[in-house]
Amino acid sequence: MKDNEILKFPLREELINLLQEELPLHSVYVISFSSEIKRQEIFLTPKCNSKNEMFTYTLLIIGFKSPSKNLSEFMEELYVKTKQGCRVNIIFHTLSNIKERIEIGDNFLTRIISQTPCMYKMDNALYRFSRIKLFFHSSIYKRIKKEWKSRIHRADYLLAVVNTNDEKKDANSKLAVMHFALEQVCLSLLLIFWEYKPHFYSLSYLMQLCSHFTELPNKVFPKTTFGLQRQFYMLCNAQHILRFKVTNEFSNKDADKVYKLCLRFYKESKILGKIKLEQLKKLHHPEAVHN
Repeated sequence: MKDNEILKFPLREELINLLQEELPLHSVYVISFSSEIKRQEIFLTPKCNSKNEMFTYTLLIIGFKSPSKNLSEFMEELYVKTKQGCRVNIIFHTLSNIKERIEIGDNFLTRIISQTPCMYKMDNALYRFSRIKLFFHSSIYKRIKKEWKSRIHRADYLLAVVNTNDEKKDANSKLAVMHFALEQVCLSLLLIFWEYKPHFYSLSYLMQLCSHFTELPNKVFPKTTFGLQRQFYMLCNAQHILRFKVTNEFSNKDADKVYKLCLRFYKESKILGKIKLEQLKKLHHPEAVHN
């Protein structure tokens, strides 16, 4: 990719226009892009063929000020306004904040600015920041390791709370606890793989971000059948159901099935995290490898 090159992507113009309606936009960087084509052929009269294409983006959006809507509403509105043809996972920063973050050694933002294609930019205000080298230091590794351990410990505790023989079981409550356990796991993975601390905590959003560097979210929580989709829905929406629904929508059997998946996700993430920590140790603290 050439310096300062603006690359074209499907629905680019439409997305940029929608973003500019919501905020004073400076630039947009494409962290990932995928497309899925669904074809349907109907042989019973009236016969017809149809083809729908679904796009999914993960974008770093940089504005001169924050959007008035919260991130959940913002992303949902983009989905609706593209006639449900495009899902956008947004990481947002203001221009002043991103300059400050890169100046003090934010490796995650530095990698995005220097490595990912630019979909749109108003000017070259970030050009010099794309030349900044990544920052490695033993203190960074120690902080990451400490925070990773803390979040993994929390997840372990929350899952242990769920795994009791209490006769007064409540499926919704168990699912809500599992939801927060997996939130901690996802935050730990994002920290060690991206050195990133998100400001939006929807579990489906965190899982989508984690799927950029590991297949675990899709492997443990596949959505190939209605039953599997339902289990993921239960987990992602448990805290909302607990707040707003009085009666239990799900059974203890449902909760037990989801618990097994959560435990598997936690255990495999912990193994993955330990491997990644060893890699980070070599990057941030090379002399410790020989100690």
